[in-house]
Amino acid sequence: MDPRDSAGQATAEYTVLLALVAAALAGAGALIGLHTIGDAVAATVRTGICIVGGDVCRASDAEAAGLEPCTVGERALGRELVVTVASLRLGSGEVWTAATRSDGSVVVTKARRRSGGGAIGIGVEASPLGLEFGVKGKLDYALDSGRAWEFPDAASAARFLADRDEDRVPPTVRFGEAGAVLTGTAAVKVGGATLTGLEATAERASGARVGRGRTTLYVRAKLDSRAKLWIPGDSRSAYGPSTGDVMTEITSDAHGVREIAFRTAKRGPRPGQLTEWVGRLDLRDPANRAVVEPLLSRRLPWPPGILSDLRAVVLRTAQVGTVERAVYAVRDESGEFDLATRIGIAFGVEADRVDVDKRLVAASAWTSGSKERVREDCLM
Repeated sequence: MDPRDSAGQATAEYTVLLALVAAALAGAGALIGLHTIGDAVAATVRTGICIVGGDVCRASDAEAAGLEPCTVGERALGRELVVTVASLRLGSGEVWTAATRSDGSVVVTKARRRSGGGAIGIGVEASPLGLEFGVKGKLDYALDSGRAWEFPDAASAARFLADRDEDRVPPTVRFGEAGAVLTGTAAVKVGGATLTGLEATAERASGARVGRGRTTLYVRAKLDSRAKLWIPGDSRSAYGPSTGDVMTEITSDAHGVREIAFRTAKRGPRPGQLTEWVGRLDLRDPANRAVVEPLLSRRLPWPPGILSDLRAVVLRTAQVGTVERAVYAVRDESGEFDLATRIGIAFGVEADRVDVDKRLVAASAWTSGSKERVREDCLM
């Protein structure tokens, strides 16, 4: 029998089953209660429509397609302090993150940053007009490290966060990375108000994650630029060239290299939204391994000369790998305090309060070259 015929027969049978279940529940509504039955019917109908549409409908469907549970919500809280003395920048910070997943599990992460670098600036001031023009730049080297704990449910995670006894509970994953952040700004001010400004930030880091019997080596890069334009009666910011966060990962286990993955995060389709993409290619498949071999023969970070090889791997991932998309509504109430003076050399204090909340609003996946499949298992 043609597998497509079997799939069609199963779909037809499930549709008939839906009608029978709905009729049976409707007859029992007077005995059980319409609200409960209404919810049950709605959930059943949604699942049925999802199956007919060929989407990812249940946790079992996701597992069969090689998809992990979605992160449906995430909360990050922390602080960072950077002190600049004589153009030397020193900083440290700590952020706790709790991520709730679609299977009910929770991942708690503690990340710590130590940074150091330099700052330089040139300024021209024309009094009494109050006109000021300044150009400044800073280069920070950061060393990040952290641990993550996985809990089967929210109650277990809440107990851990209440005690924060990190030594009592072994972490599931440990990670660390080292990188550099270069920031350049130029601004024209009148009376302390910025009329026109340009800002660009470039970041690159390399790191590793170890846990669950696997080791992941990765390279992360980011480029963002923004301009503030003054128009009479209006003042607005416009975003220039930006890559968002881009990460390349190679994961190995006791049997060797098993997967290459690409991750990126950019501004979402609506204000206040973030879109995250991840593409994964199984390197246990000999055909996939052959395409990726030119990259595996070189150490991370890769030189610019491998761009054509990297493009071939990304294309292969899109064609036969797994690609996932998640859109989050983001509430960012982080605060920043900046006290600085410039007397030939730089001196200042920057304090950042991190408070970010993310909620999943849309999710879909492409598996083994399939059409886009909505991840209803994450949204129901």
